Amino acid sequence: MVNREELKTSLKLYKDSLGSERLKVKESARVPVQVGQIRVLFWMPNEYVLIYHIEDEGLVHAVPLTVWVSLTTCSLRLYIKDRIFAPLPFVVYLRKEILEQESYPIAVVRQETIEKVLRAVDRSPTWSAIKPKREFLKLVWKRYEDITLSSLFYTHSLREKEYDENHKKVLDEV
Repeated sequence: MVNREELKTSLKLYKDSLGSERLKVKESARVPVQVGQIRVLFWMPNEYVLIYHIEDEGLVHAVPLTVWVSLTTCSLRLYIKDRIFAPLPFVVYLRKEILEQESYPIAVVRQETIEKVLRAVDRSPTWSAIKPKREFLKLVWKRYEDITLSSLFYTHSLREKEYDENHKKVLDEV
């Protein structure tokens, strides 16, 4: 068990590393998004996501993962290569294009691992009585909040446009 002082120190280190910079992957090095990938987002600091579903319109469902394992409420640990990850207790939605531009796959996991992560996320509280954990979850959610909302809105706009086009074709045929 990690004590509160260690949690406070970890939270301070995370806060100190936060920046607004979001780097892009060179076009020639971009890799298509696939279910099961763990991708590193080149933000400051790096963030990680596990891709678990991709919709036809390009909306990607993902679970954020963190290397700051003591600061999450999820007890599951994933040992991938030389790192230890823990899921965060929420899901995010990202456009496929954004992921291809701002992230790169570092590993691929099996379907059983995806299911295990999703079960752990469902069971994990999104709030903690321990202040450093609570602050960490809020900070990470804030990093994903705008991109999640804009991705959902953009996908909704695409669906409305497709619906309008299909509806117009039906009316033209009548």
